[in-house]
Amino acid sequence: MTSTGVDWDAIKREAADALSGYVRIDSSHPRGRTTETAAFLADRLAADGIQSRLYESPEPGKVNLVARLRAEQPGGKPLLISHHMDVVQAVAADWRFDPYSGEVADGYVYGRGSLDDKGMGIMELMTMLLLKRHNVALTRDVVMLATCDEEIGSPMGARWMVEEHFDDLDPAFVLDEGGEGLSGFFSAGESFQITVNEKRMCRIRLVARAEPGHASMPWRDAATHRLVRAAHTVLEEGAEDRDTPPVAEMIKRLGGEVARREIAAQRASMPLLHDTISLTMLEGGYKINVIPERAEMSFDCRLLPDTDPRAFVSNIEQLVNDPGVGVEVIDWPDAAPVTAPWEGGLFEALDAACRTYRPDAVVTPTICVGGTDSRFFRQRGVPAYGLVPGMFTAEDLKGFHGLNERLSVDNLLLGTQIIHETTLRVAAT
Repeated sequence: MTSTGVDWDAIKREAADALSGYVRIDSSHPRGRTTETAAFLADRLAADGIQSRLYESPEPGKVNLVARLRAEQPGGKPLLISHHMDVVQAVAADWRFDPYSGEVADGYVYGRGSLDDKGMGIMELMTMLLLKRHNVALTRDVVMLATCDEEIGSPMGARWMVEEHFDDLDPAFVLDEGGEGLSGFFSAGESFQITVNEKRMCRIRLVARAEPGHASMPWRDAATHRLVRAAHTVLEEGAEDRDTPPVAEMIKRLGGEVARREIAAQRASMPLLHDTISLTMLEGGYKINVIPERAEMSFDCRLLPDTDPRAFVSNIEQLVNDPGVGVEVIDWPDAAPVTAPWEGGLFEALDAACRTYRPDAVVTPTICVGGTDSRFFRQRGVPAYGLVPGMFTAEDLKGFHGLNERLSVDNLLLGTQIIHETTLRVAAT
């Protein structure tokens, strides 16, 4: 089978309808229930004769789905295509359309999860359906994994599946979210950024303690004052730029120093170049005219894959340098994952598939500045790659965890075409 034998207009309509229905199922946190989303996918798969298995996690309502297309004589381990079914919360009053309406308007499917990550799920679903409908002769199994809990660290999702059911998956390669196609970001033109590793999360807290007192008599060593000085020092220090190997390769492919300056100038890409520290929570005080005895700030830190977490925390302690302000680690990073290669294998297939549909695009490796389910597979030594294969503008990307999240029907089709083409290249004759 080749991609040229597919009625892409019909697939585009079917995919848009499927995504609209998928988005209408509220799988948002804090409940994050995925029973209905898993059933939705299972029904769509079953309609074309593809059986799936539901994995009930120890937490009620947290379900993962695995569907498999089998090769008669597999020549290698499976290709795993993965996405997560859970989504972050949305407040309906702030949206153009209800976030769980799945409204299709102006060439877009609107709703929470359309970008992150239900759109990817429908691209993968349509790929599975196409392989089945066209009786593609597979050289390895193709496995679709749909997980829960990604938005809260995957305790009952990919982490649990890898820890408890890895033998049921045991893939040669993994394709997941993480990177995307970018339009209007670089002078080199359109590019597909494929993540081969990701930054690690370290959460810390600064806690200041001192004698309380009346607000009419402030003093330099009050807990709140000490905390503000410490936080200012930490935030203003600035991390040293350094290129991890994937980012160095990305810069080279995008044009060298010009690309480096473009990366450094954009909020979305700047974190590729160094460790980051974000102040996210502040707590202290109980009455406006009382200087409290305790105040704290919490920080979300994202570390480059090769950063030593203990050295990072030690440096913060040295910057604070105040006996009245303690540095506490809330969460240490997970074990360092292995960087997936960008020569051969699934990366090469993704590269070729992207160029099939966007011949002038630059395809590069990169790292993900956030966290994805891929890390659990990389920690097992499985090459895992992140790409939502649409072509997105800066305006499009505002929808990730933002207002009026939407995915264009054109990008839904493009992503389906690229994942389908990739699958044919690595898992079919």
